[in-house]
Amino acid sequence: MATYGLEAADGYRVVFSLAELDAGIADSEAIVADTMDGTPLGDKLGPFRLVAPHEKRPARWVRMLRSITVVRATAQ
Repeated sequence: MATYGLEAADGYRVVFSLAELDAGIADSEAIVADTMDGTPLGDKLGPFRLVAPHEKRPARWVRMLRSITVVRATAQ
């Protein structure tokens, strides 16, 4: 199983498990966007933004997305 670590330019970090993002496992999705309503994201949101529209609160939405790291979890 893998986890995805996302980091913003301001240091904000979130983690998603593969199960949270795999449509074959759960009815959810995450979107990495570079535009909103056809317009490039401004400096306070972009250049990329991660949106998880099915979450009840936008706590793991990431503005100014800088990196996505995929980590393969190993059994211990």
